[in-house]
Amino acid sequence: MVYAEGPFREGATEWGLSVGFGDNFYIGSNVKEDLQFYFLTPSWGKVLKKWEGGGSLEFTTEGFMTYARQESEDRYGVGITPLIAYNFKALGKAVLFLELGAGILFTNLDPRNFGSDFNFTPQGGIGVRYEIGPRRFLKLSYRFHHISNAGIDRYNRSIDSHFLLIGFSFFSIAKNRTSFPCMRRPSMPLCSDPQKT
Repeated sequence: MVYAEGPFREGATEWGLSVGFGDNFYIGSNVKEDLQFYFLTPSWGKVLKKWEGGGSLEFTTEGFMTYARQESEDRYGVGITPLIAYNFKALGKAVLFLELGAGILFTNLDPRNFGSDFNFTPQGGIGVRYEIGPRRFLKLSYRFHHISNAGIDRYNRSIDSHFLLIGFSFFSIAKNRTSFPCMRRPSMPLCSDPQKT
């Protein structure tokens, strides 16, 4: 069934691109060094479920490419992150969402006792889309972002950061098509349109 509320319908595809800034914080068991992240995240998503009340469930895969400043040194990282997002019912042109995921990251960051170049990145946050045109949105979001190697290295001090992201996304919606050509008899003057049933 297709609901009338915008592009958040089952099977819709979302394409996006965001930029962001991150700053780590010290809580006693993670790294002490001061780190800043400047990153780019291209994304692809698919709406898995749409509820009649207005909410929807979406699976997203993000690329992650970052330049990082570790104290006075340059560092880099690249990774990929699968996420699950819940999109709330639209409030005018705004759509709030929650997201949660975990990915992998290859990086040359090397604060004291950080561990390996290969790491995992559990993360989660909240954001809002704002409609700027048909199926087109500006996105603003906050995430708590964690980097650690899950104990696969002798050292495993984590990097915990606040991330802010801003970006653009648009939705594409595949049209329903019948699998067979329409064949009608003289007694059937009109073929039924499966998109209208």
